[in-house]
Amino acid sequence: MTPLFPDRSGPFLTARTAFARRVLIGMAVLAGGHAAPGAVAAQDGRVAAIRSVLAGGAAEEAPGCVMGQFAEGRTVRIVSQGEADLAAHRPLDADTLFYGASLSKQFTALAAATLIVQGKLALEDDVRRYLPELPAYSRPVTVAMLMHHTSGIRDSLSLLRMAGLADVGQASKAQALGLLFRQRDTAFEPGSAYSYSNGGYLLLAEIVARVSGRPFADYARDAVFAPAGMPNAYFLDDGTPRKGALAHGYLPEAGGYAVRDTFPRFSGSGGLMLSMADMAAWEADVARNHRVWTPQVAQILLTPGRFNDGTVIDDGKGLSYGGGLHIGRKGGERVIRHGGSAEAFKHAYLRLPDRGLSFALLCNRGDRKASATLAAAMRAAGVRPPGQPVRPQAGLYHSDELNADYALVREGDGLAVTITSPLTDRPRRLHFTARDDGRFHAGPMSLAPSGDPERLVLRRGRSGELVLIRTAERKPR
Repeated sequence: MTPLFPDRSGPFLTARTAFARRVLIGMAVLAGGHAAPGAVAAQDGRVAAIRSVLAGGAAEEAPGCVMGQFAEGRTVRIVSQGEADLAAHRPLDADTLFYGASLSKQFTALAAATLIVQGKLALEDDVRRYLPELPAYSRPVTVAMLMHHTSGIRDSLSLLRMAGLADVGQASKAQALGLLFRQRDTAFEPGSAYSYSNGGYLLLAEIVARVSGRPFADYARDAVFAPAGMPNAYFLDDGTPRKGALAHGYLPEAGGYAVRDTFPRFSGSGGLMLSMADMAAWEADVARNHRVWTPQVAQILLTPGRFNDGTVIDDGKGLSYGGGLHIGRKGGERVIRHGGSAEAFKHAYLRLPDRGLSFALLCNRGDRKASATLAAAMRAAGVRPPGQPVRPQAGLYHSDELNADYALVREGDGLAVTITSPLTDRPRRLHFTARDDGRFHAGPMSLAPSGDPERLVLRRGRSGELVLIRTAERKPR
């Protein structure tokens, strides 16, 4: 079957640890060629801009982020900023291992999909066939419901915290599973609603382990990471991360940063340890190699889930959900994405099949908003994020219906807008930021391009649309 989101093929470089160390920061890595001096200078400028975004105003000796940009499965650039270990002053690089948080879900779903392709598991299977410890609920929970977050299975991390455990990093898989098995009912009728659940993915990983007859981490290593050529990736199995090129997580504290490696040590909903070199290898497999990302596997992961009545899932952010991935369209183009968030780790992943581009961001500082940081890094790389509005011309705009002037100034990636009206003696200044719905937002108010560079569309709540027209001078009152 043809995948819902087929990916393009093209030149690629397979990523191994040795390759990652050869990546030249600031230069496109092209198969079989060299960048011209002018291109190198342009890339240097891009990288400086990206590093500035990743730094977020922090000093050199601070935690930070690694950003990867990929085109048709080849690595365009890997840019790092900050330190993996502040005490040792060890810098972040392509081989640094991060706790992947919910980026893990894509790879948990992949492991399950390989068993489905082999005919050992089915999306329609009642999960009690593999997990008899679960009670019989009002409606059977299926494997598909776990994968698509429609099962009603309660969130395992929330249950651990409600049971009194402040640091979920101290919990074992057995303890987390035990709480799930104790639940007398689901949060809602299975298949009737969408609710993001770490508990559902913990159960999905346990099903993979029981069907394969092997520990989940071992099966994922042999079925996913090894054939994809991911050099550093592995799942935790109730143990501490391996020593080596590990990034500690940090939170701001008392003018500095405090270590916060407070993530769960079991896998399924999280538990993945990976580097940007692993993401480079994975993008090569998705775009060209197809050792793991086969058409059959892609079909499973990129088919939107459905509710019991047949309607497609809405994740509440304008996308649907497949196998560990949010999927849909933004700004008219196909989007595949997912985030990852632990206390001190913030990550984002974005694939744009129509452009043949992919981006990943791995951060070891909990004060970053990964999606916004990735969008800003993309703009610094000269790439417009999906659904992001085109910034209008600076200048003066007028609305006759409001009898008000809007003076626009470009400010960073957004707009600074000063509103002047006879209703007030003092002009009002607002800051509008770009979102992926094609509009600039300042609280409940938004501005959007109209297709005519001389006109903007203004909205606030359900008041409808008003038009702002560009003018050379302030209008008389």
